[in-house]
Amino acid sequence: MSKYVVNFAGYPIYLSQGNKIASEKELNYLRKINQNFTKNKKTFKLSKGSHILEDKQLKNIKKIILYSFEDYKNNVLQINNSFYICNSWSTSQKKGEFHHTHVHPNHIFSAVYYAKAKKCSLVFYLDRSRIQENFNFSYDIKEYNIYNSGSWRIDVNAGDVIIFPGHLRHESALCEVDERIVVGSSFFIKGKLGSQDSYNDINLKV
Repeated sequence: MSKYVVNFAGYPIYLSQGNKIASEKELNYLRKINQNFTKNKKTFKLSKGSHILEDKQLKNIKKIILYSFEDYKNNVLQINNSFYICNSWSTSQKKGEFHHTHVHPNHIFSAVYYAKAKKCSLVFYLDRSRIQENFNFSYDIKEYNIYNSGSWRIDVNAGDVIIFPGHLRHESALCEVDERIVVGSSFFIKGKLGSQDSYNDINLKV
């Protein structure tokens, strides 16, 4: 298993590779629960439920996602706070399809497990590159990097987990193989934050 972090414009995007690939039984279950969904005149496959990681058929995928998120929280973000999965779902695409640009509201972090994927990538977008935030100059770019780019592509394969701040705009690139299946999940914080000494203590209960 290998892990690395892309600091795109200062946002910590985590990629875990070499995790267990979904079994054919798990893939068939995801195919079963994914149904046609239409938004903005575009149709794609989306799970009917928004808490699919509570299904016993997906318990092993849930373990992989939770293990990756704990590593992200503890070793990348270096924070002690507790989080929980507030939503989970699945999408699938056929060759020539893609998941449109979007963000995930009502949560803090997003995680995506690639149950079936090959020649796949997730693309992140900013309104401006980091060096254009104060003065929106059109720079003469020698070579695109995480500082001067308004978008960034991360390649993924089956078994990979990618975790990122949920407010980052993103889309799945065009599916170049016969089928792509992913499991997405959202995380929100819980428990005590702040302190009485600082007059800012709160308790977020689930």
